[in-house]
Amino acid sequence: MKVGPLVRPQHRPAAILVPSNRSLEVTTTTGTHTYNGAAKVHEAMAQLRGHSCYVLKGLTQLIHTTGALSWQCHLWRGRETRMVHNASGTSVTSLRGTLDHSTDPFGDLSMVLDWLASYNVPAGSIPAMAWGLFRSTLDHELTIGFDPQVGHAALFGGRQEAYRPTRHENMASYDIRAAYPVAMASRPYALSLRPAHVKSQLDPFTPGIARARVYVPPELPYAPLPVRIGPGIITFQHGQIEGTWAWCELEAARSLGCDVRIEELWAPRRVADLFGPWWPIIADGRKLPGAAGVLAKAIANSTWGQFGMVAEQRAVRSWTTDNGRQSVDVQQPPRGLPHEYTAHISGETAARIRTRVLVEGLYSGCQPVYVDTDGIIVAEGSPMPTDSGNENGQWRVKATMPVVEIRGAQFYRFTCGSDCGTAHAEWHYNCSGVPDEEAPAMFANMKQPDVDVVWGVRPPPADLAAIGESARQQQVAEQ
Repeated sequence: MKVGPLVRPQHRPAAILVPSNRSLEVTTTTGTHTYNGAAKVHEAMAQLRGHSCYVLKGLTQLIHTTGALSWQCHLWRGRETRMVHNASGTSVTSLRGTLDHSTDPFGDLSMVLDWLASYNVPAGSIPAMAWGLFRSTLDHELTIGFDPQVGHAALFGGRQEAYRPTRHENMASYDIRAAYPVAMASRPYALSLRPAHVKSQLDPFTPGIARARVYVPPELPYAPLPVRIGPGIITFQHGQIEGTWAWCELEAARSLGCDVRIEELWAPRRVADLFGPWWPIIADGRKLPGAAGVLAKAIANSTWGQFGMVAEQRAVRSWTTDNGRQSVDVQQPPRGLPHEYTAHISGETAARIRTRVLVEGLYSGCQPVYVDTDGIIVAEGSPMPTDSGNENGQWRVKATMPVVEIRGAQFYRFTCGSDCGTAHAEWHYNCSGVPDEEAPAMFANMKQPDVDVVWGVRPPPADLAAIGESARQQQVAEQ
């Protein structure tokens, strides 16, 4: 894939849409206007042609403004990506709830768009703005490419596990501040890779890839490597496993006592500091006040995933009844994207985060009950992981949790301590894929486990901290 600096971007005005039954509230730079009745909504959508239109969340709520027959929804892997008004062709994307707690959503959106415009990045969907901001940091064209089959084999998501799905008291959440952008800017990436001898040394600070057979001892409390067991589903297993992983993750597994046998090896042919110039811009965006900073953070965190995008499992949903109760999804043919040749960039990024969480978080001696991507939940007062502090890229206490009820990965709720600055009801909910308003009822209807069940993890040994310290010392020595 060739990627270069932005060229003549087309800037468009922005609008936030708030849908309701046969009514639409539209906020632009001219103010807020409400259009009542389907005919007026149709007129408003025609007037918005040429705007970058957003809803705060819940794209399909737009069907209630005019009737479902007037809309189409574009899906990617079952997720709603945009709505298109049939008559006008006006497209609407989502701000993904980033401005939900804003007292002035359009003002916060405008603040972020002004920040982006200072780098000549136009308004668009969150992924589009993320890609544009990355390109704005380039001063020349780059060619990035590697075997997409190997690149995607080494691309896994974040580590998300619930080790003890039950009720806990006096807990705390630790996470790595700005984990992804700091990891991206920490060291160069491979623009391309080449086959290398299987006896080559795995340098954990070099962006290489290897296919290997690994034996994970059953006594290890936390299995170190992800294994893909289905589309979009990974787990961390003990025993004999095989797969394709980044060098940093394989070396971490070896340092914890796993037997690693390399079967194929790819070393960098060309490297570049892809995100060094990008990170200071992102750091400034994250400092924007209030919800504007939350949106800027979402744009930044969307960047790494763009390198692993594939144009498959796409569909267009049309409704067959105006009340929206019946619909049909028409599958779209897959089409090639140049991004499929850059999946190794996304894979390396995610592996860097998983390795830090493994070595510094799980093997820190604090015995987490839960892990989610760049954070862990532990007993309050547990020792902090190595490299903790208040700077970006360091572990911090994100929140204290007097009570946390864990049901599964990305499915828990908690009460917050005195450090919480967010207005809310009794509980905070983290329920992936469930609308905020539905989470309390769904959570309440789930049966709470009667015992402290352990999922996929061995009881921590007494020398857990020593195991983690040994792994950290080996990584520091190799650096």
